[in-house]
Amino acid sequence: MSMLERFARQNNSLRAHDKLYLKPKPVRISYDGHAYSLFSRQRDIMSQILSPTIRHFNFDGSSGMSFTRRSPSPRDFKMLYNTQCMDAALSSESLASDESAEPCWDLPKLLDLSDSVRAGIRSGYVLGEDADKLTTFFEAALKDEERRYPTLDFEAIEYARLDKLLAELLQLADTMKTSDITPEVLLNFRVNVSQAKNLRRFWRRRFREQFFMMDQHRCAILVEGGRLKDVSFNNSLDYDLGKWQTKKLTGPVSEVEANLQFEPGHWWLNITCAERDGIVGSSLETPTKSCYGFTALPLLTGTEELIRHNTVRYVREGRTSDMHIALMTQVGRKIRIIRGHRLKSIFAPEAGLRYDGLYTIRQYGCKLDSNINKYRLELTLERAPDQRPFDEVRKMPKPSQLDDWALYEKLEGDTIKLLQGESSYLEWKMKRRQEKLERDEWQRATLFRASFSLGVMGQGEHIDRRATRHL
Repeated sequence: MSMLERFARQNNSLRAHDKLYLKPKPVRISYDGHAYSLFSRQRDIMSQILSPTIRHFNFDGSSGMSFTRRSPSPRDFKMLYNTQCMDAALSSESLASDESAEPCWDLPKLLDLSDSVRAGIRSGYVLGEDADKLTTFFEAALKDEERRYPTLDFEAIEYARLDKLLAELLQLADTMKTSDITPEVLLNFRVNVSQAKNLRRFWRRRFREQFFMMDQHRCAILVEGGRLKDVSFNNSLDYDLGKWQTKKLTGPVSEVEANLQFEPGHWWLNITCAERDGIVGSSLETPTKSCYGFTALPLLTGTEELIRHNTVRYVREGRTSDMHIALMTQVGRKIRIIRGHRLKSIFAPEAGLRYDGLYTIRQYGCKLDSNINKYRLELTLERAPDQRPFDEVRKMPKPSQLDDWALYEKLEGDTIKLLQGESSYLEWKMKRRQEKLERDEWQRATLFRASFSLGVMGQGEHIDRRATRHL
């Protein structure tokens, strides 16, 4: 065989060998569950170039999925499992420590805080005396909202009137003039406003439509087990002071127990609620002996003025039956005085009825005015000592109680509209508005006259405060 033939045969054998070598390997499954082939070699190189710091592939082939991690080995699984267990233990431990430190909300104190701040806002003192307590509460409430299950629930917010607190605070921020406020107080106030906005947003998102229907729920509670418990609206009654009647009377107790039950400042929505509780024996504006055997006089209409320290003069006009003749035998004795919001007096409550304590009848007078053919009653009443200061009593009703009063008036108006029609409802509404205008006008005139007698010219509230110190 010539040299040329041997060279050609060797060349053919090398070509055949190269052809077998370049033949693609059949597709097979790697231990990580992905198919691979040698044709993916170029893609492997590109992937390593694009992400050189991450090992996406095995040395013996491609995973078939770009930018995927290498499948862990059993040793890797063991290390991963141990790490996750350690992290879970640490996280559960921290969660347990957080939950163990969950706040304990004192609902009566929350309600007192809400009433105090709202009363301060209405009196023009920005946030009142409890501004620091309000800031502390806001911080605790916002921190509580960061929990998976916040502890300040719907019932607590409803009971403490916290939704009303936020609404009045934000309304004050929109209408307040900041020129007369010191920079430090203004800064704290703006922080509280920001906190109130965040808290309201959290509550709206958490409670949704329930947050906006809170007043409807309060109204249901008011009727079923609240201040209107065991009283009902009677459309057939024809009485100027209301059409409510009581369903249940309390059993008689001793006078000592009665004095313990009713403290000065006790407040009701109407005279029927006071009758239900037993402090008066009738829903009429007459002196009665209640089921406790103690005489009580409701001052719901008429006028009243301060004549000297701890002493007032009550005047009313009307028929003989309106002259409280039974009080003639009570001169020199103590009776309970209950003032209503329709009484023209600087000591009358803003709404509803309030028990103001024990008064001694110092003088009783009744005479006929021939010019108007009406009788005129004059009572001189002196407040008994060793009672709750009247400056504290006059703070009733609180803002939360005024919330109930607003619900009560709406409920009464809706009931009249439903049972008697639109015309009767409008008549009732106009009558209430006219009474309020007359009371406000009388009070302004009285405070103006009192400013001269006290030697002070100023705002009505300051004069009113000085007047209450005489009781």
